[in-house]
Amino acid sequence: MRGNQKGVTLIELIVALALVSVVAIIGWTAISIGMQHGATETNRTILQQDANLMISSLMAAHRGSHEYSIIFDDDQLKIESCTEDRICETNNISGKYDFTGTIVNNVPVVRSPGTPVIFDGLFPKEEHTEITLTITDLNNPKRTLTIETTLSRLLTSQN
Repeated sequence: MRGNQKGVTLIELIVALALVSVVAIIGWTAISIGMQHGATETNRTILQQDANLMISSLMAAHRGSHEYSIIFDDDQLKIESCTEDRICETNNISGKYDFTGTIVNNVPVVRSPGTPVIFDGLFPKEEHTEITLTITDLNNPKRTLTIETTLSRLLTSQN
């Protein structure tokens, strides 16, 4: 550019636009990766919270019932709790998950479409219940969580 002229040359404008484009692309990539990571962590947290809720509900049924049944029906987990007076109540305690891989008292849950898998006659005053709960997100089969626990309370039966 000559000494007495004001303005920018075409070359300076192209270089400036190229630098701004590079910075914008780097920024957009960082934001995109952050959003994907955030969504993945949110889904993982939801899966863990649902599994914790299921285990808490199973523990509550084990500790508060005379007898109960665990029912795996159409990708849902249900509990039927009964009092000593044989008053029973069934509660759905999960969303839609695949429970393949779940084991209750060393018996695996084997899915059969349209047929519920029922573990009945669980008497918490007589025996503990061993559970390996495996849940898989139906929308993303790669997202699986397994929790091993023992449902227990004071055993009071007379043998």
